[in-house]
This record gives sequence, structure tokens and C-alpha cells, in this order.
Amino acid sequence: MQLDNTVHQRYKYKTNAKTPTQIQHELRELGVNGFVVKVAGSRVTMLVSENDIKRNRECLR
Repeated sequence: MQLDNTVHQRYKYKTNAKTPTQIQHELRELGVNGFVVKVAGSRVTMLVSENDIKRNRECLR
């Protein structure tokens, strides 16, 4: 993924006191593309390619 066409995107996800690495692995298994940048409560902020924004939302439903 090239960083010149990425955006910060927030997703609701049950973090349950997990590390960002654990959340990254779980989201990958669901089919979400991107890098976990920040975890806060039930929110995950990720760096996502503009092409994957819509597909990631569908994977998390």
C-alpha cells in the first residue's frame, strides 16, 4: 500500500482490552485492508487506501 493515497478511517470494533497487533490480525481475518494506527475504547483508527474504504465497511457489517 502506498502512503500517498491513504486516509485515516475510523471503525467501530469491540476491542476488549486487546493490543493493536491482535486487533490487526482479527481485522485481517475479516478481510479488512489497512494498518491499525490507534485504538480507543470501541473505536479503531486505521490508515486505509482510498480504494478499500467501501469494501472495508462491508467486511465489518
